[in-house]
Amino acid sequence: MRFAVILRNDPYSTENLRISKQLGCTDVIGQGPKLEPEAEVWEFGDLVRLKSRVEDFGLKLEVLEDGPHIEKIILGLPGRDQQLENFCRSLRNIAAAGIRTIKPQHMPPGWQKVIRTTDSMPTRGGALSTAFDYAKVKDAPLTQYGTVSEEQMWEGLAHFLKGALPVAEEVGVRISLHPDDPPISPMQGFARILRSVEAFDRMLEIRPSDNIGLMFCQGCFAEMGVNVPDAIRHFGKRGKIFVAHFRNVVGSVPKFQETFHDDGKVDMLAAMRAYYEVGFEGPMRPDHGVIMETDDSWKLAKIFAIGYMRGLAEAVEKGH
Repeated sequence: MRFAVILRNDPYSTENLRISKQLGCTDVIGQGPKLEPEAEVWEFGDLVRLKSRVEDFGLKLEVLEDGPHIEKIILGLPGRDQQLENFCRSLRNIAAAGIRTIKPQHMPPGWQKVIRTTDSMPTRGGALSTAFDYAKVKDAPLTQYGTVSEEQMWEGLAHFLKGALPVAEEVGVRISLHPDDPPISPMQGFARILRSVEAFDRMLEIRPSDNIGLMFCQGCFAEMGVNVPDAIRHFGKRGKIFVAHFRNVVGSVPKFQETFHDDGKVDMLAAMRAYYEVGFEGPMRPDHGVIMETDDSWKLAKIFAIGYMRGLAEAVEKGH
């Protein structure tokens, strides 16, 4: 299994890259180049520099998250066709730089894709974690985009996939989609369509391709209330898990809390076994976490999580 970790906001910081290597990670699951306002194309030279920096530390950069934006395509906004053309230019540049998987950012700028109603809920030993309670946000005001229906979102997603996948297939880049987090709808007028196993099955049938799949976030599927190992098998047997986020929670929508990776409702050893059963080899990273004493981020919890994940993987590999 190939592991990655992001200890701070910048996955390319010297600290993050050195500690990643020290922890036995093989990969960096990175972010794309920073773009100027209104810019929508990840340029080849910027991508090559990011990849070279990671490789200088003996790590791989094959996955990029959160971009380029495709919100105009999804929402049918002015500039939709140009944004699709720009996304496809980015796909070509990504492929030329030797990067093989991309997760687009489909929500509008300023919209928080991951929403929590608190980031200071006590958990084990007084550590703090995020939590979500739909009752606190279900009547939140609309954004500037007004009400966006499920039909609009599905139409926009279909337009994107039908336009981008032929290029992705041509250049050998895989597009991975992450579940809506939290997987509940609507949120501030937006229909959130990728919120169930059935929704992802529908998405995968829009334009069947080897180049479309999931950034499988265990936490999101746990929030849905499904059996996570079963969901891993469901998508993994079809080769549709491109990247995995290893995460645990207690509860499910409409109310849940994030936890230490070994302290939630998901049987994490069973989940790890399921990844091996379906032939998934990574990359995988611990996602989110908790804020521990003396720490101002999820850094300590993620270091703990990598050790825990490596232990689970070794147990599976040795048949325990």
